[in-house]
Amino acid sequence: MNFDRSSLDRILSMDDESFKSLTRAIAEAAGANKAKTEAMLNNPDFIKKRLAQMSPEEARHIVDSAGKEKSEEIMNMLRSQGIDLGK
Repeated sequence: MNFDRSSLDRILSMDDESFKSLTRAIAEAAGANKAKTEAMLNNPDFIKKRLAQMSPEEARHIVDSAGKEKSEEIMNMLRSQGIDLGK
């Protein structure tokens, strides 16, 4: 995956409700626990701040750790939202 900082910036500039909706969809695609996801989404500013500090290597590691099939699903989901973080 090639990390595209401008696409990440688009995610970070989303309003809180759009950001939460996208995050829920990504978490679901990755198989995350729904209760934990909702607890994290109580503070979207914290998540955005952490994402803003993330290096390209960290972003790659997180997406790749979901496994090939799930990471492709996540990337396709982002692309459908007009956000392309690369391959």
